[in-house]
Amino acid sequence: MNEPKVLIWDLETGGVNALRSDLGMMLCFGYKWLGEKQTYCPTVDEFPGWFDGGRGRKGRGVNDKPLLLHALKIMEQADLLVAHYGDKFDRRFFQGRCAIHNLMPPPPTKQRDTLRIARRAFNFSSNRLGALALTLELTEEKHQKTRDEWPGWWLRAMAGDRQAIHEMAKYCKQDVRTLEQVYLRLRPYDWEHPRLFADRSLCRMCGGPVCYKGKAYVGENFYKRFVCLKCGKWDRDRKAMEVT
Repeated sequence: MNEPKVLIWDLETGGVNALRSDLGMMLCFGYKWLGEKQTYCPTVDEFPGWFDGGRGRKGRGVNDKPLLLHALKIMEQADLLVAHYGDKFDRRFFQGRCAIHNLMPPPPTKQRDTLRIARRAFNFSSNRLGALALTLELTEEKHQKTRDEWPGWWLRAMAGDRQAIHEMAKYCKQDVRTLEQVYLRLRPYDWEHPRLFADRSLCRMCGGPVCYKGKAYVGENFYKRFVCLKCGKWDRDRKAMEVT
C-alpha cells in the first residue's frame, strides 16, 4: 500500500472583505505534502487574465478562477487535509469561491484542523498558529506581520501589485511549514484522527511500530492497549480480550 498523501495547506485572500468568499478572492494557495521538503505557493498572477484594472465582475479587478482550478487539481490528490482554522475559514472560503465560479466542488476529503485539536486537548492561553509554534518551541515559526505588510499587502494586491502578492506568498509558505510541525506535534493528541494505514499491527496515523502496555476499559469489556514508538499515539485493539 502506498503512503497516504496528507496535504498541508493555507490560503491568502484579499478584497473588500477578505474573510468572506463573496466579497474577496484567493490570492495565494500555499501547500506541501507531509514529509516532503518542498513547499509550494502558486499565486493568482501566474495565470493569464488575472487582473483587469478593476473592470472585472463587480469591479474587483482580480480573477482567481484559474488559480482555483489549479488548486482543485491538487486537492483531488489528497487523502487527508490539514489546516489551521481551516474548518471555519479556509475550506469554506475555498468552496465559496468555487461555487461563485461554477466550478466542480473539491472532494469531501477529511480534514484535521490544528486549532480545534489544540482547543480540545489543551488549555493554552492562545491557540493561534504563531502562539502554538512558540509554546511548543518548534524550529519553524510564523512570520509576524508589520503594519506596512498588513493590510498594506491587501491594498497593493488589489491594485495589481505583483510584488505584494509575492510577499504574501512568501509569508504563506512559512505558515505552511509551521503548520506541518504544529500538526505533527499535536497529532498524538487527536483522538478523532482517521486511520491512514490499513495494517492494524502498525500505528494508524504514522505507520510506526507499536508496543503493548496495559489495558483499555470500555464498558464491561477491556482491550489490549498500545503506544506508537514513532509518534507516541496511544490506541487499543479492536477486539475485546477474552475473560479467563
